[in-house]
Amino acid sequence: MYVKYCGCQTEDDYLLLSSSRADIIGFVFADSKRKVAREDVSTWVRSHGKRKLIAGVFQNSSIEEMVSAAEEVPLDIIQCHGNESVSTIIKLKKRTRKLIYKAIPYSDNISEQIAVYAKYADAIVVDSVSKGQFGGTGISFAWTQVPAILKLAKEENVPCFIAGGITPENIDTLLDYGPYGVDLSGGIEYEGRKCSNRIEKLERMILHVSSNRT
Repeated sequence: MYVKYCGCQTEDDYLLLSSSRADIIGFVFADSKRKVAREDVSTWVRSHGKRKLIAGVFQNSSIEEMVSAAEEVPLDIIQCHGNESVSTIIKLKKRTRKLIYKAIPYSDNISEQIAVYAKYADAIVVDSVSKGQFGGTGISFAWTQVPAILKLAKEENVPCFIAGGITPENIDTLLDYGPYGVDLSGGIEYEGRKCSNRIEKLERMILHVSSNRT
């Protein structure tokens, strides 16, 4: 299972997540309480090296803005977290040659949305919506729907990450469904910053569940 830790905000966050078992470290370049400056991220990566895949999260940004960010920051993944069209994803992939992830808000028509983007995105991230806010809400959607989502993603041959409200205290429930990947931000934070104790607790739980399956 792939693990993505998102919402890295400081140099200390970056060092902590670089030493974790995460496969991907995500930086938010969209308007958010976790938004970071591209020049800061570029400095941190140059100063300390890159031990994980780096993802940049954007929301309804122009293609030019995302291309520019990918040139300034050594991004491996561009995550589109808004209403980006299939055409935008195609153009972005052609111009950057990066992996393109598409976040999709959970809704009653989630199956149709997955089918639309699966042919063009390198992975999808199913996230929750709360009070009109998509992503970063700390609230999960109905995980009883995860098996159906994963089944559809498998049929469409697209990797699927589950996001939204995942914490060390509840991840065991989600892991029972066997997601391809999980995407966490607030669940590994304490007082707004990434927390080594919460990360260690989460990773112990992942290893415990995994060992019980083998």
